[in-house]
Amino acid sequence: MDHILPIVAGILLILAVLLAVVKRKISTNADFWFSMGMILADLGKYERAARCCERAVSIYPFYVHAWNNWGLALLKLGRHDEALERFEEALTLNPSLGEGWYNRGIVLEKLHREEEAEEAFDRARSLGVDP
Repeated sequence: MDHILPIVAGILLILAVLLAVVKRKISTNADFWFSMGMILADLGKYERAARCCERAVSIYPFYVHAWNNWGLALLKLGRHDEALERFEEALTLNPSLGEGWYNRGIVLEKLHREEEAEEAFDRARSLGVDP
């Protein structure tokens, strides 16, 4: 029985090291946080989804779809001005993002900026997204 204790302690140490490595890998993986944001949004947990997308862009600031989905989560939360900022960041990074233009149009409508909204919808249409 005395021989088992060092073996168990060694296994626990190895597991602790592996857990630390996995945790570090996850905490610095923008795709992981983006995916978690999408899952949480699908579950209607928009505040948590927004935080995950925020984490993704803090790791990789050029993550266009994370900016766009962050905006969608904020839109669902009724935080329209913040959502618009996120959509505009996505469009700055990729002006050809049709769904970004569409989402920008939606939030502009919510802000009663109809003319700008229609321009955004026109741009989305020109990029193959039909509002």
